[in-house]
Amino acid sequence: MTEIKNINELLGKSLEELKNLKGTQKESFEQALKDAIKEASKVEEEAQKAIEAFSKGEISIHQVVLAMEKADMTLQTLIQVRNKVLTAYEEISRMQV
Repeated sequence: MTEIKNINELLGKSLEELKNLKGTQKESFEQALKDAIKEASKVEEEAQKAIEAFSKGEISIHQVVLAMEKADMTLQTLIQVRNKVLTAYEEISRMQV
């Protein structure tokens, strides 16, 4: 969720302001993808823990369903980002130089 907040902050800035970002404010595309994959993995682990907790009777089925849906939505979003990256790569590779 922090990635969305970061994107919203960047959307209001001009190109010159973005070029002048320093330190932790500047993030590579590669690092953003790695962070998204780590976040998806973390959400998946939370869903697995919720399933285990339900089997022990510690939480309700509603909490399990919410955790599983969150994991599913995260995975679907990650798949869509991957598809867009592949489409962009294919389009760039077709460009004539």
